[in-house]
Amino acid sequence: MNYKIPFIRNSYIRFAEQHKEELIGAFWDRLSKGELILRDEVKKFEDTLAKYTQTKYAIGVGSGTDALVLSVKALGIGPGDEVIVPSHTFISSIYCIVANGATPILIDVREDELMDTDQLEKLITPRTKAIIPVHFHGKICH
Repeated sequence: MNYKIPFIRNSYIRFAEQHKEELIGAFWDRLSKGELILRDEVKKFEDTLAKYTQTKYAIGVGSGTDALVLSVKALGIGPGDEVIVPSHTFISSIYCIVANGATPILIDVREDELMDTDQLEKLITPRTKAIIPVHFHGKICH
């Protein structure tokens, strides 16, 4: 089926094909040992990420959705607050706002599928607490 906006890019498929054996091996190694949650490999990942990002802590979570929900919560965003988010995005970009009781304010996208930043100023109100740019399909929102 041909969609106007393709949701699966060949770059994802090429990456998976290039690293297939490594990915399957790492997955099977953890699965076969039952080391899926709060084990040495997770701790090693968190420590490595914290060092790489030059922060004191890093926490691995179950999904990108979990990461977004917890990030919005950590910022203290909640009921009565508004967050601007692109209208063309994965559901998690909006769910993380709603899950914390805030209101998503949708901004249109340009032809490149990224938020139309020329519209930002007119959408900002005293209730606006954040803007979530979505860097879509490897393209950087600017």
